[in-house]
Amino acid sequence: MAKQTIAVGTAANDGTGDPIRDAFVKVNNNFSEMYSSFIANTNVIVGNTTVNTTISNTGLSSGNSSFTVTADVTNFKIGNTTANATITSANIAIGGTSASGGNASINTIALGLGNSTVNTSLRVTALQISNSTSNASVNAGVIFIGNSTVNASVNSSLLSIANISVTANTLTLGSSTDAANGFTYLPNGFKLNWGQTIANSTVGNAIFTSAYTTNSYSASIVSNSSVATYQASLLSKNSTSIEIRTANQTSANVFFMVIGK
Repeated sequence: MAKQTIAVGTAANDGTGDPIRDAFVKVNNNFSEMYSSFIANTNVIVGNTTVNTTISNTGLSSGNSSFTVTADVTNFKIGNTTANATITSANIAIGGTSASGGNASINTIALGLGNSTVNTSLRVTALQISNSTSNASVNAGVIFIGNSTVNASVNSSLLSIANISVTANTLTLGSSTDAANGFTYLPNGFKLNWGQTIANSTVGNAIFTSAYTTNSYSASIVSNSSVATYQASLLSKNSTSIEIRTANQTSANVFFMVIGK
């Protein structure tokens, strides 16, 4: 229904306006239309001319011409045409038409971040990160990383990782040095240093490739000679080096392995 305007005449009490009953019929009709289905077929402006909110026959816009919020019969869009959010009967999608492969979406069963092969999904039982063959999931009792043979569980006191199966023949724990004198990290925060040095009755100190933060705990040393006087002895060790000697003045190669933290 179009707006019904009450005729008030050209002058007061000149008898040319609408009768009182006709005028209030128009008033009732106008109010009935507003209460039953309000339609703004032009604009509703809130704010000044540069930042405003408008309602038109195509959408609700908030903001200026370069950044808007629009709502129509199918979508609620935040942002411009390249970065927006849409609401449909099935999901909320955040992301634009130029980056459809990387977005966030909420539907009836999941919250998805990313594309179909790498995503994060939130379901009634779990939060899953990555795809179906390699993922992390969170449910009421446990956090799982990987498949059923590789997982991690978190409770109020600890994070434990159990049942580890490495199929690529390489498990990397921190950094390492691959050389004749080198080091590598071990589980539970331990570190292994190895190498060789020349030792005799007066020299034979060996500096670790990677110093220990706390101290070295155990050292194994062996000489490459079968002569008794060339056999090596460990005099001392600390977080940075070990002191090795033999009973012979002639030098011999001595190999060592040291574990510490």
